[in-house]
Amino acid sequence: MNCTEEFQRKNYSGTTLNYAMDDDAGSWWWWTNIIGTLCFGGIGLIGNTICFLVVCRFALPQHSFVQYLRALAIFDFFSLLFECFQSLNSLLVYLFSINILHFRSSIICKIYEYSNHVCILLACWTIVGLTFDRLILLCDPWSKQCPNLSRKICNLQCAKKIIFFLIFLALIINLPHLIYQQWVCRQSGYRFSAAFNAKNELNLTLINNKTTNHSNCQCRISPEHGRFVVLLFVQWKIYVFHLFCYTLLPAVILIASNAAILQVLHAPRQIVGQQNEHIRSKLTRTLTSVSLMFLVLYFPHAIVETLSLILIPSFNMRCAIRSIIIFRVLKRLSELLNIAALGINFFLYILGVNHYRSAAIQMLGLHHFDIFLKYLTVEHRNSIGSIALHTHNSNRRNTTTDASSIKLLKVINNGTNNGSPTLSGYRTRFSR
Repeated sequence: MNCTEEFQRKNYSGTTLNYAMDDDAGSWWWWTNIIGTLCFGGIGLIGNTICFLVVCRFALPQHSFVQYLRALAIFDFFSLLFECFQSLNSLLVYLFSINILHFRSSIICKIYEYSNHVCILLACWTIVGLTFDRLILLCDPWSKQCPNLSRKICNLQCAKKIIFFLIFLALIINLPHLIYQQWVCRQSGYRFSAAFNAKNELNLTLINNKTTNHSNCQCRISPEHGRFVVLLFVQWKIYVFHLFCYTLLPAVILIASNAAILQVLHAPRQIVGQQNEHIRSKLTRTLTSVSLMFLVLYFPHAIVETLSLILIPSFNMRCAIRSIIIFRVLKRLSELLNIAALGINFFLYILGVNHYRSAAIQMLGLHHFDIFLKYLTVEHRNSIGSIALHTHNSNRRNTTTDASSIKLLKVINNGTNNGSPTLSGYRTRFSR
């Protein structure tokens, strides 16, 4: 379909066509995404670093969920780091025409895109592994077939094996990014975009064209590949990566697992040990809230991304510029929710569990302030008290040792010296 008449009839400006077909930099949804990503990303980078240190230093390593939390902090950190780099690069390109991600080499470009998509997939599937671990531990759905299944799966060694398997699987799935993508440059503007077909070339006097002359370089599928290879890569990216591995399969597992966990948590049960049951239940509720928050904030972006990859080509064929812009707005806003999901895990499983919250306060040195003392657990209060007592005794011992080495001058009244006092030798304090 030739869109020239449609564009002329609706009198689209060059800016609107750029937003739809090339780059939406400068739009209000673009600014919202950039500022929100840098804010949530900065908070998330600091929070995930604190999470990793707290979980490594103060958690009991024999529990399986500790391994998932460590891995999740690492994958979330690198996912946020990639997102912050991309947002900062977009901001610098828009304001100062400075491209900090101008790789100039296809090898570096391949490695960057490959690592980025591996971290994105691992951040998603680590949450799935953590939720499945809680499902087996609490619900034990296959207890009749495998009576000791929870002991075999919910342990340290099995958690490590599952994490390494997920890493291996993510590396294999994302190989097309490493094989087919290259560093490709083209002129900026909608007239040079892949969405704008050459047969739709407009009379530039009828449209206020605001395209720039600088090149737009990205890591994308190279036009040098054959039509079959390009089609194969596009189909893999849409249906294998986004639809199946990134959206449908993890969403089904998370929804089913969380539904079963919530049913067990709210079902009446016989309490064997009240204190242990309380701690276990609170920890499980916190980890379940992490999974549910991830499900609510993370998957809208996955769904919008998948739908945009499927529907936008048909919108381009039907010249539906408004529909394309609507999807771009939804994509930017849902991407911000995605960044928020990666950035607020810190507040859920560090601030939500008393032990980890107290450990974070102690590690950051906030226990010196009275306002944070009430959030410390008895264990950490005793630990801080014993450290303070040891320091006090050590200082007192050093002070006593220093005092014992002080020489005292003893005055002796010697009658043979006309009643005038004479001086004896120096003696220590404890030699008298």
